[in-house]
Amino acid sequence: MGSVSAQMGQNADIRRRGWSSSDAVQLLPHGVASYARGYKDGYVSALHDHPRHQLVYAVAGLMMAEADGTSWAVPAGSGLIVPAAMLHEIRMVGEVQSQSLYIDPAENGAGAMAACRAVTIPPLLAGLIEALCAMGNPWPLPPRAHHLSQLILIELEAAPDTPLALPYPPDGRLRRVCDALMADPGSVRTIDHWAALAGMSRRSFTRAFQRQTGRSFGQWRERLRCQIALRAQARGEEMERVARDLGYASRYALQAMMRRLV
Repeated sequence: MGSVSAQMGQNADIRRRGWSSSDAVQLLPHGVASYARGYKDGYVSALHDHPRHQLVYAVAGLMMAEADGTSWAVPAGSGLIVPAAMLHEIRMVGEVQSQSLYIDPAENGAGAMAACRAVTIPPLLAGLIEALCAMGNPWPLPPRAHHLSQLILIELEAAPDTPLALPYPPDGRLRRVCDALMADPGSVRTIDHWAALAGMSRRSFTRAFQRQTGRSFGQWRERLRCQIALRAQARGEEMERVARDLGYASRYALQAMMRRLV
């Protein structure tokens, strides 16, 4: 009875504070709490943070996130790990079904959540997350839920990173180039043009860009185009036109690039 009374009091506190359902989940005593819901196209989870680590997994649809100075594309079959207290914003593109896990930083195995990263969710991990979400956070915690949670943390640590992160360079000169390219992602201007826009030599520009983003300028531009194409695809836009706008000769060429990255 004590745990039931405590939960009732907790629910009353949630209503008084006007918190959302996902906020409420984070108050649960579970080391790993789950939360699943659907979102309409265009829904924005504005800039916020959580007291727990979060894995937000796109079961269907596309999520575009901003976190840790990076733009992240999270298509179906992928997830984004957001460490506790990290500010982030998520926009839904198309109809999105998501499953989230909120993980106590003190939980054994939570070290896999210490850095922000986008990961591929393999079938085994997807099945474990779905099974835990289906249980609905029972308390006291049954053995099956405990074992599912521990397996999830083990599999998350082994989950491969996706190649769709788009880090923003801290140097204002390089950010000026990134902003210009985002405004005209199909531009065919040469790297010498972009170096001049940054006020740098070609050699200094390419070295600085690689050092500050972890990618060459060409790789960064390709990932930007892939993110834009993913958004267009999720909205059902005509891909032949999208390919032309992004500087590709045909939608087949664009889709080949997307298959290689995604």
